[in-house]
Amino acid sequence: MENSPDAVVARLRPLFVAVRDALAAGVAVSRRIHADHGWQPSADRHLDHQLVRREAMERLRPFGAHLDDGPLSGQLDLLDLGTDNLGLPMSGLILHTATDVVRVWHSDDGEPPAADTQGLREFYRQAPVQQTQLALGASDERQPGRAHLALLWADGQLPGGRTGLVRLDLVRPRGSTGRRVDVDWHVGLLDRLGDRAA
Repeated sequence: MENSPDAVVARLRPLFVAVRDALAAGVAVSRRIHADHGWQPSADRHLDHQLVRREAMERLRPFGAHLDDGPLSGQLDLLDLGTDNLGLPMSGLILHTATDVVRVWHSDDGEPPAADTQGLREFYRQAPVQQTQLALGASDERQPGRAHLALLWADGQLPGGRTGLVRLDLVRPRGSTGRRVDVDWHVGLLDRLGDRAA
C-alpha cells in the first residue's frame, strides 16, 4: 500500500472532504449556540471544541466514526450507541477504513497530541514511508495492518469576518521520542481539497 502524502490524499479524499464539511458545520453550530446565549467562544474553548466535535460526530456516523477516549482498545462504536454516551469532553474522533486509521484532533499549532499514553505511543509507532537510515538487523518498527494518520483542525477568522476552519492538516507519525511525536510527513489539506464548506 502506498503511503506517500499524494497517495493517501487520493485514497481518502472523500473521507477528508466529509470530515472537513462536518467540522465546518460543527464550527457553525458552536458559533450559533454561543451567539444565542451571548457567550464568547474564547472564554471556554473546551465547550467550543466539544460542540464542534458533537456536530461533526453526528455527520460522520455513516463513515463509522468512533469516539477517541484514550487507548485504541477503549473505543466506543458510534453506530452501536444505545444512550449516545459521548465520552470525554476533550476527546477527538477516530475513523477506520480498510487501509487506514484516522484520528481527528483539534490543534491550534498543527502538532499532534504529545505521546503521553501507551495508546498514543502505539498509534504513533509505524515505519516511515522513506527509510532515512541504513537498516541493520531487524527493525523494531511495527508494520500496522492499516496506516495511522492524524487529521488536525483549527478554527478562526476567515476573510470577510466569517469564522471557519483555518487549518486541516494531515500528519503521518513514525514514532515518538519521549513526549515528542516524530513525524514522517505533514501536509495541509484545505487547499488540496478545493472548495471549502461554508
